Amino acid sequence: MEYPNPKIKFYTTRTLSQKLTVTFEYLRENWRPLLIFSFYLILPVCLFQAFAMNAYMRFAFSAGVESASGNLIDPIFSFIWNFGMLVILLLLGNSVLYALVYSLMTEYEKRDNRLMDIKLADFKTSLIRNIGKILRVNLFIGGIATLLCTIVVLLAVSMTETLFLTLPVLLIGGVAVIVPINLFIPVYIFEDIPFFEALRKAFRYGFSAWGEIFVIVLVLGLMGNIISSVTMMPWYIVLVFGEIFSLAEPDSAINASIWYQFITYLLGIVQSYGMYVSYILSAVGIAFQYFHIREKKEGISFNADIRNFDQL
Repeated sequence: MEYPNPKIKFYTTRTLSQKLTVTFEYLRENWRPLLIFSFYLILPVCLFQAFAMNAYMRFAFSAGVESASGNLIDPIFSFIWNFGMLVILLLLGNSVLYALVYSLMTEYEKRDNRLMDIKLADFKTSLIRNIGKILRVNLFIGGIATLLCTIVVLLAVSMTETLFLTLPVLLIGGVAVIVPINLFIPVYIFEDIPFFEALRKAFRYGFSAWGEIFVIVLVLGLMGNIISSVTMMPWYIVLVFGEIFSLAEPDSAINASIWYQFITYLLGIVQSYGMYVSYILSAVGIAFQYFHIREKKEGISFNADIRNFDQL
């Protein structure tokens, strides 16, 4: 088998439209290994995430009823448990998905036959290493986000009279920081540099191309949301219908029926897998934005041509 198109060059400068175009060209060429490996690696996470997501949603529906009856202790503990499990699974699934995408991109660049006939054993070592690196990034970003949210809540409680000034400033600052931090994972994965050096470089590169990163994240994020919504709607409709029906007809015990729990569980798996697949668009798009900025700043392909010339 031969590829009809030339191999996609990663490190080259591109316009914004060219970066979006090459993102879809890469996905069109390599959709099969991306889906196959994501199915094998992400599906086990989805099996547990469907349980956690269904439990969390049922808690959300039943919390109002239990709080109205005066029973607040059980809903609080249930929320902490269900939400905690869901966050852990989301962190794990997100890390595995991004590690898979970037490990395959690394293999694509260095293999002459691209991703043809690639097996998990061919990149298992780099995949495991990248999962660990991305987990560290996600935990770090999650910790900072939690700290900032806590500060916002404390300001809202203690300085209500100046909230109309401080809240917009914090929101604008948050948006300004969120955009360049999208480059953190590509920098940390594709370069062999320490954690905080990768963070500094991500901000330096990110602020220099803030507008382009924002557009790429927005456009590909919206397209990913469409994919995620398609897989989410059946699960959401069935779950909401069952909960509303059980509240309207308490004696029906629809939530306790095996068939209802089984259907919502299967649809929950589809919903979770569709959500992770939708992340692939943004992951690949941000990677090509990173390749563009690094080529523009460091001349990666030019330096490689010089090294290859010296070796002749």
